[in-house]
Amino acid sequence: MSGLRIVGGELTLPTQIITDPFVASNAAIGTEKLKHSYKPSTTFNSAIGDAPATREEIVMVATSAGTIKGFHAMLNVTGSSTDIDFDLKLNGVTVLSSVVNITNTDADGLVKDGVLSTTAFTIDDIFSISMAVTTNTGASGSFAWIDIEEDNAPS
Repeated sequence: MSGLRIVGGELTLPTQIITDPFVASNAAIGTEKLKHSYKPSTTFNSAIGDAPATREEIVMVATSAGTIKGFHAMLNVTGSSTDIDFDLKLNGVTVLSSVVNITNTDADGLVKDGVLSTTAFTIDDIFSISMAVTTNTGASGSFAWIDIEEDNAPS
């Protein structure tokens, strides 16, 4: 094993050598060394068959610093005349390079991904998702979510 050395009676290993399969399930690893994935989401307080209505909802308050990994939105049914924009906001400011737009020309249930312009966040940052409806004829089942990775376990 390259780089293996013993210092003062302790074994020192090169970084990145101990990976998940080699960590015991009962290992007492400090939370500062862990990352936690979350998928906060919203249906904008509507049932699957409800027509979408303009709304913004807070979906999460960060318990530690971390990284936004993705943003996704969909309509279960896109309808016959639909134009709806979804936006991800951090402390009230968009983190997307442009909103996610869904129209009646998109397939029912198609998941559309946002392009992130900001990915970092800190403790106590507030995440909200907005849906701005221009037209919604026949549309239903709005849903949006974020892929988030926090650096530490919640305290």
